[in-house]
Amino acid sequence: MGATTLRAVTKAAAGTRKRRAYAARVPLDVRRQQLLDAALRLISRDGYAGLTVEAIAKEAGVTKPVVYGAYAKLPELLAELLERTQKEAVAQLLAAFPPDASAANEHLARDVTRAWTTTVREHPDTWAPILLTGAHTPEVVLQRIEQSRRVVRDSIAAMFPRKEGSPAGARDLLAAEALVAVAHHFGRRLLLEPESVDDDELARLIEDLVRGALGRS
Repeated sequence: MGATTLRAVTKAAAGTRKRRAYAARVPLDVRRQQLLDAALRLISRDGYAGLTVEAIAKEAGVTKPVVYGAYAKLPELLAELLERTQKEAVAQLLAAFPPDASAANEHLARDVTRAWTTTVREHPDTWAPILLTGAHTPEVVLQRIEQSRRVVRDSIAAMFPRKEGSPAGARDLLAAEALVAVAHHFGRRLLLEPESVDDDELARLIEDLVRGALGRS
């Protein structure tokens, strides 16, 4: 190799090193959203069992140090992911309820259930972290989900008819909690086996359960 060629190669290599050294970095807030999106895809596809820093890095197309540069620990990443998805999920669910109890009608349970099943089908990535829990789900996730379940339970109980101004009773809260458990079960099926759930039939079933809990025929 001649001297001229060698200098050209050396110059080109130096230029490459220089460009890499001064390449613009992804802003931290953008990087975090990319990592949260990657974690969400993993949970939607595989549940929590295989959710590791290494798996998130691979899914996002980065190295593990990049993940640790954005989140010191996996629970920190999961807490922020749950914060984001819970806000979306609760907002979607509560949007199906009337703005006040006086707007409730005899088919409220059916209408809310039907609106919710549509939401889960249209936004599976929002609901996957909440519904696809199991033995491998981190404790921080379970705690956050339980907080949201209580919010939804109280919202359902508030829709049950009672004397004006009176709070939800123990039976109302139990009935609402049972409905949340039923919704959780069928929500999982909507995500894992969407063809196995008839949305209209489920809505009618929930309506019957609510009427039974309220002692109505």
